[in-house]
Amino acid sequence: MCIILDANCLGDFRNRSNQDMQPVRTWLDERNGKIAFSDTETFRSEWKRAGLDYRALNRAGQLKLIPGEEVLTQQENLTGELESDDPHVIALALVAEIKVLVVQRQPDEPLTGGRRRARGGDPALQRDFKRLARGKVYVTSGHKHLLTRDTCP
Repeated sequence: MCIILDANCLGDFRNRSNQDMQPVRTWLDERNGKIAFSDTETFRSEWKRAGLDYRALNRAGQLKLIPGEEVLTQQENLTGELESDDPHVIALALVAEIKVLVVQRQPDEPLTGGRRRARGGDPALQRDFKRLARGKVYVTSGHKHLLTRDTCP
């Protein structure tokens, strides 16, 4: 299986001490996980800003490269269908059939009854991902059950 790392979590992913990203790193290192990536200007610039080298992950066998032309074509087909401003993420998910999106954890928000829950950044992207890609969203280490042994399609 593959995942997509949203731009808002790239810094957390790079930070080896981030506990929410530890299961993701373990899954990549020990369970043959892969991150979906498309060599488009948008993805390259987001990863560069975060200080991540997609080439190093590719050499390590931890990247699934998806042709940029396919992602850009799908992105054009999404015009007018999205709440979020991340058509490249949804297009990548649709082209590569990705079912898990990893996002950055936001501060806990209080719920009724004093309970708290973690929420991820960019709720519009998460809604688009769930609706169009029919996927799930990984926010904290409590979501490690979303990371399975399967390899990318």
